[in-house]
Amino acid sequence: MIRILSIIIGVMVMLVSCQTNVVEEQKIELKNQLIGLTSAHNARQLGGYQIGSRRIKDNLLLRTAKISELSKEDSTLLCDKYKVQCIYDFRGKEESLSAPDVIPGKARYLSLALSFAGGESESDTKFENEQQMIGMLLQYADHPSVQAMCTSMYDVIFFEESSQEVYRQFFADLLTVKPEDGAVLWHCTQGKDRAGSASAMLLAALGADRELIMADFILSKDYYDPMTSKIKTETESQKTVINTLISANPVIFEATLDKVDAKYGSLRNYLTECIGVTPEMMDVLRDRYLE
Repeated sequence: MIRILSIIIGVMVMLVSCQTNVVEEQKIELKNQLIGLTSAHNARQLGGYQIGSRRIKDNLLLRTAKISELSKEDSTLLCDKYKVQCIYDFRGKEESLSAPDVIPGKARYLSLALSFAGGESESDTKFENEQQMIGMLLQYADHPSVQAMCTSMYDVIFFEESSQEVYRQFFADLLTVKPEDGAVLWHCTQGKDRAGSASAMLLAALGADRELIMADFILSKDYYDPMTSKIKTETESQKTVINTLISANPVIFEATLDKVDAKYGSLRNYLTECIGVTPEMMDVLRDRYLE
């Protein structure tokens, strides 16, 4: 099973590398959040979101897909406009080793390794083109372990102790950062699941409701759908795999949030009980990042 999951995750990594800039005419909400990078996908910010009578400050909280191919121009942009001071990398160790981040300027780098494949991440399987990679993904779509990965991905992120420890480290470090010194940037491979969950947790800590948390998650779907819409699927299993592993699946993500609410009462309660983010820490984050 680990071998199959390793191949699938390897396909996902390479598919992201093969994509061109798919965002041209998108929903205005997505356009408003994009941060202007051309060499990293799904690169956007939380700035501008309205939370009650306040809003998240612009240009301080950035989320992207992998930045291993960051161009010189984009690196300069992250330094000059956003003054990025810290990079949080949620990719597994093998993912990070095979495609190391390009660190903009003197930003501090912190590896927060979270893998879905029992410590394995990438496959040594080689593909000649994007079509061959997609064919491999569709071939394994009906395998029970792949279907299980699709339906339980966010359960792993939110409920496994090893994953919770990763997010404890994320918040513990974020609380040491001074926003006046510049932005922080967090990412995984596609910037939608591990990084997307970090965004959901941070939004909850800042006081966001479920509607805003889901709206931010769905922007990843808006970003990747132009690519996935061109992939021909023949079965529901294939459609689920494509919509979940290449695009973003809000139904499965929200189902996990429902489980969080059922067990802990709210995502904020979960943050306190499982991640160690106390109400006082949330107040600190709100004071720093809301205006």
